[in-house]
Amino acid sequence: GASITSVNGSGKTYTVTANTGGGNGTIRLDVIDDNTIINQASNPLGGNALGDGNFNLGETYTVTKVTTFGDVPDSYWAWSYIERLYNAGITSGCNTSPLQYCPDATVTRAQMAVFLLKGIHSLVYPLPLVGDSTGFNDVPTDHWAAAWIKQLASEGITSGCGNGNYCPDDPVTRAQMAVFLLKSKHGSKYSPPNATGVFADVPVGYWADKWIEQLAAEGITGGCGGGNYCPDTPVTRAQMAVFLVKTFNLP
Repeated sequence: GASITSVNGSGKTYTVTANTGGGNGTIRLDVIDDNTIINQASNPLGGNALGDGNFNLGETYTVTKVTTFGDVPDSYWAWSYIERLYNAGITSGCNTSPLQYCPDATVTRAQMAVFLLKGIHSLVYPLPLVGDSTGFNDVPTDHWAAAWIKQLASEGITSGCGNGNYCPDDPVTRAQMAVFLLKSKHGSKYSPPNATGVFADVPVGYWADKWIEQLAAEGITGGCGGGNYCPDTPVTRAQMAVFLVKTFNLP
């Protein structure tokens, strides 16, 4: 239910902050008789003794939980993570009119570059000039994410998808995401400890085995259920929100 989390102010003006808790609710604000409220004759409204008033002055207010994105209700499993991602300035959604997040859409490698760099550096850092080349054959200098992709490569977080390409429109798999997240968190030179076979569908020897297991060891993932990780499954925007919030400890 709703509850009051803080009251600040003085004199005749106060600011009341309310938390809706698990959903909508109501709160009541009452004026308590402490002999500070007087009538025109300068007599306390409650009488001469503290607390002997017999009046009840108050108001009940409805507090409604407001969601940022029209397609992410507060009952959605990743709602709180998506809200935190938005509040951190890492995403503004997928549509602006109406404001939507597209939680079930897959994340492309181009989008991932933006998400990761904003998570690493927040919003206040200069992107490099693209110049005459992004460094990738399939990312022209006028691509919408050209500067982000070039920066991600320059920081050693990606070397592309092979043959001089970046594959900007390809979906990011859960295995790839494990590598991207841990390099973003610990630096490009980071290498996790060897794998031991934590997930049933990630055998020791799988190309990203140790990255996936380390991601779980750090509490960033619990897998996809049934003791599996689903390494080849594309990452959705909802899952990306959870990954980013946990990796960068976003408030």
